[in-house]
Amino acid sequence: MENFVGRIIKSYELQELIGEGGFGAVYRAHQQLIGREVAIKIILPHYANRPEFIRRFETEAQLVARLEHPHIVPLYDYWREPSGAYLVMRWLRGGSVQELLERDGPIPLGHLSRILNQICEALVVAHRQGVIHRDLKPENILLDVDGNAYLSDFGIAKDLAGEGITQNDAILGSPAYLSPEQIQGDVVTPQSDIYTMGIVLYELLTGERPFKDATPATLMYKHLSEAIPDIRERNPIMNEEINAVLQKATAKAPEDRYADAVELARAFRLAVNSVTDAKDFNEVFPPTLYTGPKATRSLVMPDPENPYKGLRAFQQADADDFFGREVLILSILRRLQEPVSNNRFLAIVGPSGSGKSSVIKANVIPELRRGAFPNSDKWFVVEMLPGIDPMEELEAALLRIAVNPPDSLLEQLNADERGLLRAVKRVLPEDTELLIVIDQFEELFTLVDDPAVRQHTMNSIYAAVTDPRSPVRIIVTLRADFYDRPLLYPQFGELMRARTEVVLPMTTEELERAITGPARRAGLHIEEGLTTTIVADINEQPGALPLLQYALTELFERRNKPYLTLEAYNDIGGTMGALARRADELYEGLDEDGQEISRQIFMRLVTLGEGAEDTRRRCLLSELLSL
Repeated sequence: MENFVGRIIKSYELQELIGEGGFGAVYRAHQQLIGREVAIKIILPHYANRPEFIRRFETEAQLVARLEHPHIVPLYDYWREPSGAYLVMRWLRGGSVQELLERDGPIPLGHLSRILNQICEALVVAHRQGVIHRDLKPENILLDVDGNAYLSDFGIAKDLAGEGITQNDAILGSPAYLSPEQIQGDVVTPQSDIYTMGIVLYELLTGERPFKDATPATLMYKHLSEAIPDIRERNPIMNEEINAVLQKATAKAPEDRYADAVELARAFRLAVNSVTDAKDFNEVFPPTLYTGPKATRSLVMPDPENPYKGLRAFQQADADDFFGREVLILSILRRLQEPVSNNRFLAIVGPSGSGKSSVIKANVIPELRRGAFPNSDKWFVVEMLPGIDPMEELEAALLRIAVNPPDSLLEQLNADERGLLRAVKRVLPEDTELLIVIDQFEELFTLVDDPAVRQHTMNSIYAAVTDPRSPVRIIVTLRADFYDRPLLYPQFGELMRARTEVVLPMTTEELERAITGPARRAGLHIEEGLTTTIVADINEQPGALPLLQYALTELFERRNKPYLTLEAYNDIGGTMGALARRADELYEGLDEDGQEISRQIFMRLVTLGEGAEDTRRRCLLSELLSL
């Protein structure tokens, strides 16, 4: 692979090659904008340009970026382009467990127990979010300077509800650590990571892999048919209890392994505590790494993640927490399948705060990815906002799924009304389709000043969705108070008249499901009367859904484990008062200069409506920093 040291990619200056592998390379880099060191994994074009990778990359990267735990290496940024895919992560200075093993040999039990506790808690959080690592190995466990461990490299993570981001039928992971079900191509579950963690534990305790000096084919055969060797044969300090933990973790049948990663870590800690041979004490519990005679650090199941989304719209990675709009979703899917000539277009129209974007992103797109239509799981999907130059935004969206594009698509997009259709065919692999989701379509009328640009954008959309050989489908979301604007353009207006799905306020039953569904999924209990009170507060209130999500987010943070209570709901000010109360607290905590700056910021983030509600305005970070 080409060495990129010294190159600047976006705002990242690549400074040092950390390591290389079959998928790409990892570099230490300097993020110039905020002055911090990061690690950047570059996935080779050979893999990044595969259609299945392109289809799933953004969705799965988004899912991994949502993983929040002190011992998961955070994913700061990600993007894909024809030159490769890029993952920007926290830089850890302590190296990897693999390097520690090569330098110092088998890891003493006290330190290893701490490492296992940290990694297993991180795994539980990932598994709850539907992410299986699938490539656990010592190289992917990183350390800080204090010896704390961090789970990294979810680059081939797998959504439990779908397929991985790499090619179908490919074996993912390293042969030395593969679970039997990975080798056989069976469904991969959290127990697959537990198996791999057992193999890793064996190596860290002995300095050797259980099945060593074998070809990949032999390794896979042994994983399928042979139990790992008794660890006491390779490390006499170990006892039957530790061996039993490893044998259970690496059982051939997933159901015979530990129920979750925390159960594995607890069992290992108890086994470590059973090692009592005084002559081996300093080897087992080095004073510099451990403070007591036994591995007594408490290990608890991590708290559930907040299932509510606050003020942000639901995204594709939030599909499991999206409840209440089942009827609308079915209606939208039916509209997309209607046997009419212009079924490649659909406008989703509703009031501000009615959840239009969330319905499309958190349920319609995931349903299509799961194969709601014949071959819809093979579609490419891109999302965009019109912005101040819709053609530039379209170009950026198309480049995200392009394999071998020209240097620029902009000239083609601007050439005439069929430019969009030609550009899509230029970048899209043969015999596939593209769904373009244009969110906040009202920006075409609030941010675009040139009427000719607005007209060209709508003409391009019309041409792309009405051509009988078009591979393009387009969904737009539009605020109801702007519904009349596109109707002023005859062709596009006729398209809107025939192909609009209206988003109505949620019914009482839908609101109840939106409240209780995520709570149940997170293992929470709702106090009797709380749901009724919340629904009564917001029923028929315009634009109340973001306020509801924010109030529920605050309510979760003030839960009386594991209960959401009416008392806490009243304390935060209810649905209609929670956000205002929090905003007042933040504003009053600023000094006089800070309050003036905050007023100036918000003035720049709003476009005053003319005969309509005010709308959001996007501005450059430099404009805000100038304040």
